[in-house]
Amino acid sequence: MGISAAIEPGAANPFPLKWEKEEEYDNIILEGDEKEVDEEEEEEKEEKEKDDREKEEKEASSLSTLTKVIIGTTTTVVGGVGAVALAPVVLGAVGFTSAGIAAGSFAASMMSSAAIANGGGIAAGSLVAVLQSAGAVGLSGGATAAVAGAGGAVGWLTSLIGIKAFGGKKDKK
Repeated sequence: MGISAAIEPGAANPFPLKWEKEEEYDNIILEGDEKEVDEEEEEEKEEKEKDDREKEEKEASSLSTLTKVIIGTTTTVVGGVGAVALAPVVLGAVGFTSAGIAAGSFAASMMSSAAIANGGGIAAGSLVAVLQSAGAVGLSGGATAAVAGAGGAVGWLTSLIGIKAFGGKKDKK
């Protein structure tokens, strides 16, 4: 059993099917559906282009793990060494000198405030006493380690913030 129909020459085609030859296969498309097929192909093309752009941006903006480790290690070491080297300079600049506390300096105002708070004297082990000792004779082994650790932490944080902020992004041309 089959369906048969007679079509007169010049009459409209009652079966709105047409055949389109594609590169790799034949495809049946109902008339009026060409627009849908074109839209689907365009959406697929746009999706692929978007994926390609995202992949390219990710590759262009990422530093290798080794590069990040080298940057982090370098800034940590430089921060630690720099802090130890600059500690005596900074202590002298704020007024904690080898000759004592410099008159009219930040250290003098710290000493005055501490003396007022303690009833006229400076307590042993207070911040002012420790800084004056470091300014007069230099940093002890423990103080050197503490300063180096703090400087290293600041250096590492600086590298972390720099990598996050800039991420090694390359300029697009």
